[in-house]
This record gives sequence, structure tokens and C-alpha cells, in this order.
Amino acid sequence: MRSGAVRGGVRPAMLRAALVALGLGLTPGLALAQDAAPRPRQTACTVEGMLEDVRLALKEGSPAYQRYVRFRLKEAAIAMSPETLRNAVMQERDPAVLEVVGSALATKASNAQTPELVQPLLSRAVQDADPGLRAAAVKALRGAPSVEFMAQNGDVVTYEQLVRDSSPEVRRAGAENLVSESAEIYFGHHKPVSEAAVKAAAATEDPAVAAKLLGEVSMEAVGHEAVESVTRQLRADDVSVRAAAARALGGVPGPEAAGARRSLVELYRGDTNPAVREAALESLARLGQSSARPLMESLRGVDARMDPGIDAWLGAMKFNLQEWDLLLREKRRLRK
Repeated sequence: MRSGAVRGGVRPAMLRAALVALGLGLTPGLALAQDAAPRPRQTACTVEGMLEDVRLALKEGSPAYQRYVRFRLKEAAIAMSPETLRNAVMQERDPAVLEVVGSALATKASNAQTPELVQPLLSRAVQDADPGLRAAAVKALRGAPSVEFMAQNGDVVTYEQLVRDSSPEVRRAGAENLVSESAEIYFGHHKPVSEAAVKAAAATEDPAVAAKLLGEVSMEAVGHEAVESVTRQLRADDVSVRAAAARALGGVPGPEAAGARRSLVELYRGDTNPAVREAALESLARLGQSSARPLMESLRGVDARMDPGIDAWLGAMKFNLQEWDLLLREKRRLRK
């Protein structure tokens, strides 16, 4: 066998490329075919050096390589100088790169328990003239305890402000942060995040943002004032907001359930939109099957179009399924 070759005619360089591809979650054949794609290279562990790799990856790299350089910068940021990272955040003018380096700064703030480190991100989120850069600064906070960080920085910037931004991209980023933070950091069990979402939904004039916040953020830990705010959204002009508010009431804590049921029954009787009525029925079922049965029976005949849906709920409840996902799936099966 010739020096510099391996069995089967695969060269060492090709083998290394295949191993790198496997490490990045790619198929070896795809990596070997893309000789022009940027490859990992040895660089100094500095913000400047890593940001150069980030720029190259975002411009020419595969999604797997982009994930790799993002992860590498986050890991390295833990040991980097806070001042260097802050300066990089303040000086960056490319939205995509700002999101990456800002996320690294937020990671360092979380790891070091120093919430003041995210102040440059908060400032750019509300003060930058470029809406793309404002949105990038907001997105950089995703994955961090951003509601807590904002409070510890004096609530100078809040999600109520962000969802009133003139840019739809910034408003969406704020809503997506809260949805992600509730589900992925606190698993729906954090009152401050849930109540921040309720306040933001009430503050925004963007129906899509309000509906996303009410429909996708867990309400299981909110207090009475937040439940009242959600209940007021049942009178919103936008159908999607009313339906989302109805679904939100299905997840309120036990002490709030009786009031939520009354509001949902009133909504079903008074709102003629089928989507809103369906959301009300769903939440009545979610608040408790034993209480839902007589309420749904009393609502049959209010709207003949909805009666098959009521029958499907009642049919599903006969199985006494204790998991909400199973009950919902059975109802949908019966409704087909």
C-alpha cells in the first residue's frame, strides 16, 4: 500500500472530512462532495477570532456548521472577559452576528449570575435605529432567564415595551422569547414569566402577538389579577385573541377554575364565532371532566353547528382518561 493512502483508496484527508461531518451531524458523502464549504479551522480563542468564523459560517456554512460555531462561542464565552463580550455586542452591525454574540453574552451572564452583563442587549433592543438589530438583541436573550434579568436591571426594559415596538419582527421576537422561556426553562411553572406574558398580551396592539402569548404560554402559575386580565381579552375585537384567551383560561390554577368556567360558559352563549366557541368547550373540558359534563349538556342547542363537537367531548369523557393529551386525541378521533 502506498504511503498516504488507506485501504479502499480513501485518503486520510477524506477520512478526516468524513469524521468531521459525523461530528457535525452530516452524512459523510455530503461532506466529501462539498469541498468548497468552509471547514473548521484552528483559531485563537478570542471574540474576534471566533466572530470571524461565525461570519464565514453564516455566509457559506451548512446549518450544522453554523450550530457548531454558535455552540463553540457560547462555551468559550464563559471564560472570556465580560468587557470584551460587551464591546463586541455594542459594536456589531450585522443582525445575525449580533444575535450570536449577544447569546454568548447572555450565556455568560447566566453562568456567572451577573444579570447586569445583558444591559448592552437591553439597550440595543429598544434604542437601536435599525429594527433588524433591535430584533437580534431581543432574540439573543432567548434561552436565558430574561424576565428575571430585566427585573434585576430595574425593569428599564420590559416585554410590555418590546411588544409595542413599531417593528413586527421585534414584537414577534419578544413573544417568541416568552413562549420559549416559559416552556423550555421553567416548564410552565414560573409565575413571573407567565404574568409577563399576560401583561405583554394586554399591552400590544398586534393581535397575532397577543394570541401567541395567550395561546402558548402556560397559565398554571398565574395569580388572580392575571386571570382577570386574560378574562378581559375575551371581549377583544380580534377573533384569534378571543379564542386564545378562552384556551388560556383552561390552564388557570385550581382556585381560579370556578370563575373561569363561568366566563367560558358566558362566552360560549354570547360569542357567535365557531372558533371561539370551540376554544371555550376545550377549556371547559380541561378544567375538569366532572364539571364539564353538565355544563356542556346545558350548552347543547345554543348553536346547532357546535353540537357534534359537544357530543364528541362527552363521548371522549366516558373513558375517564386522566391525561389531557389522551382526552384531546380521543375527542378529535370521535369528531372525524
